[in-house]
Amino acid sequence: MQLQRLKAMAVFAAVVQTGSFNKAAVLLGLSRPAVSEQIRKLEALLKVRVLQRSTRMMSLTPDGEKILPLAQSVLDSLLMTERVLSKDEMVGKICLTTTYDIAHNWLLPRIKTFSEQYPNIEFDFLITDDKVDLIKNQVDLAVRVSAMSEYGFVARKVFDDELEVYAAPQYLQSLSEPISDENLLEQRWILLKRLTENGDIWLQNGTEKRRFTPINPVQTNSPIFSRDLILSGMGIGLLINNITSSYIDSGELVRVLPGWKAQQLSCYLLYPSREHLPKRMRLLINFLLNSKSFG
Repeated sequence: MQLQRLKAMAVFAAVVQTGSFNKAAVLLGLSRPAVSEQIRKLEALLKVRVLQRSTRMMSLTPDGEKILPLAQSVLDSLLMTERVLSKDEMVGKICLTTTYDIAHNWLLPRIKTFSEQYPNIEFDFLITDDKVDLIKNQVDLAVRVSAMSEYGFVARKVFDDELEVYAAPQYLQSLSEPISDENLLEQRWILLKRLTENGDIWLQNGTEKRRFTPINPVQTNSPIFSRDLILSGMGIGLLINNITSSYIDSGELVRVLPGWKAQQLSCYLLYPSREHLPKRMRLLINFLLNSKSFG
């Protein structure tokens, strides 16, 4: 009841301030019938008439004159709040979480560019390879390589990528014979736990498929450490294509078994709702969606 009264009083003050129902409707972003309804509600709540209305003119009643100062203060507070929020949409903080590999290989250059364009927007980064409770940690935006969305969160795909098998030249030089799809079990595998199903690896080349369980693999939960182990020559493993391009160019990594691929991965932006997003969030989401894939 109190909120209804405050809303109706703000509408009443807008009608008096602008001199018409139509202009008040424009000021408040309402329809003219909605303005008329609010005036009727105010008079019903207060049990007095606040305006004398005719087809040609409108004037305050004595009771309307009494409540106008209070109604004007309600309207002023409403308009001031809207101005503050509108101004602050280009500032404020965004809490963003993602994994170490996405942060280093994809997010970092994009956030740098975004921050140069919008220097008053602050960031609070939560970088971890562990699963984060987005609600408990009050996360505004998550960037995840996963096809699954958090319950109640919007998921927007940023890009798709593929996993292929890579090795360092020193590992390949240590072998007595080249790697083929027939001797995969003989290799020392570096496994990223979240990319394997019960320790199994699936590879596909057209219609051909291979599923196998590496013997005595080295396992880790860190994509960056997995990459570094492969770079060190300790074994072969699956890496996302786009984050390996610089290592391929420098000769530090070699693509093994061209044509054979593991599963496709998709990168998503997750955020709580499409409605009532601050402008700073919309700006960042659109910026990242337009960034597409790596590079």
